[in-house]
Amino acid sequence: MKIILVKFIHWKPKMYLGFAILMFLTKLNAQQKFTFSTYHDRDSVVWYVKNLSQENVKLSAATLDFFYKSDNVMIWPYTYFGGNKNFRKIGKFCGEKNCWKYKSEIGLGLDAWVAPGDSFPIVSGDNYAAASFDTLMLANFELFWYDTNGISHKNTVLPPKSNGSCEFVPLFETAGSSKIDGIRLGSNSWFQLHEGSKNYLFGSNIAIAILFDNYSLKPYWVSSVFPQNPAGRMIKNFGYPIDSQVFYQFNIYNSKYTGMQTLDSIIDGMSTGDYIAIVSYSQWSGGSANAANGYNAFGSLKKSFESIGLNMDTLFPGCTYSLLGRKGLAVGKAKFNVNHICNPAIFNVFSLKTAMISNAPTNEMYDYPSCYEKFIYKLSPYVPKPKGGLNQITNRLIAYPNPSFEGHWTITLPRGASKIEVVDAVGRTLYVNERLIGLTSFELNASLFNILNTQGVYVARVYNDSNQLLSVGRLVN
Repeated sequence: MKIILVKFIHWKPKMYLGFAILMFLTKLNAQQKFTFSTYHDRDSVVWYVKNLSQENVKLSAATLDFFYKSDNVMIWPYTYFGGNKNFRKIGKFCGEKNCWKYKSEIGLGLDAWVAPGDSFPIVSGDNYAAASFDTLMLANFELFWYDTNGISHKNTVLPPKSNGSCEFVPLFETAGSSKIDGIRLGSNSWFQLHEGSKNYLFGSNIAIAILFDNYSLKPYWVSSVFPQNPAGRMIKNFGYPIDSQVFYQFNIYNSKYTGMQTLDSIIDGMSTGDYIAIVSYSQWSGGSANAANGYNAFGSLKKSFESIGLNMDTLFPGCTYSLLGRKGLAVGKAKFNVNHICNPAIFNVFSLKTAMISNAPTNEMYDYPSCYEKFIYKLSPYVPKPKGGLNQITNRLIAYPNPSFEGHWTITLPRGASKIEVVDAVGRTLYVNERLIGLTSFELNASLFNILNTQGVYVARVYNDSNQLLSVGRLVN
């Protein structure tokens, strides 16, 4: 009944709709437990989580998205607890006012108790450019934590003074791998939104679709197509394992193409602005796609896909795919990732992480809520440009292998090298060797850094005997 009420609100007069949205945002405000604060010092910035609740909380994990404009920016945990992952992507990632070239999707393992009103440092970002400025923005920040009773929770961490008007849901979709595929919220290791769905439909070419209301970001089903399996018919709130989810499951290329008819009806029954997430569970071939051209409603299905922002010519023929669209999007604006090669060995890489943003403009698909754009930091170059003559210009450090997963590099030394210095993210000197005269290369081992865990990113600088900087670069372990 709750989901039906949400859909019914769409048909009410604007005054009633505005009151409903106001009540929704007020409820979000009351639930806000965390915000972030920052320390910004020219070439670096550190993000802290602040506990706004009245109880002690134990931080266990976090997922964060960072946006920036060059590959000179490096982001890593402020304190290393293990279990950390960083996926850097290149593309065009846009909000209401800004677009970025790079996006880092970061998962952190945490282990720290935070008292009411206290803050704890989570991540730091630094600009390792030799001469150019850069910009860096945190967005789409979710925190996983435990209360004093040991019960796990997750919350959106909002910017200061966001007043609950920054609601979003991060969506993780992975298609094509039997172990990890599916649709999840909050983390790619979180529970599926259709847990147990494979128990109701077997065979190849299986696809899952979940619809989300534009205002509440909750799932719902359209009146024209009832969910086809028992788990999908249980209309309840989000949660696991007590509550089941609302989802559709179908075989899009069965002998009579009834799956295509079902998907066509689902999309047709959606309200403008609502989201739809689709993943294919297993391989479907280009031959099946070509055979579908004989289906008499294929053109209608293509128009339905176009109505959620997807050009089907970019999807067919193919294999597994992940898709997030919206009813009313312009063609080409949907987010998707598709395997065109049909290679079972690489199915599991066809994943998609996007943000569903509450009450966003109907014809847009932003990558993050606009409230984060108030906290964009300009970072100075971390390594200062040397003031020497033409023969003392800064050259890129040559090191192999880099990254080094064993903490050992062979560094090529420029002519006249006398000293090498290695520093960490906050400028602390970890290692110095002033006996390089006459050498053309140098073997460096991270075990010399005198730190407990050597995994990370460092800056190495090579000087001549007049202390002029000859070469500089990052060392990654």
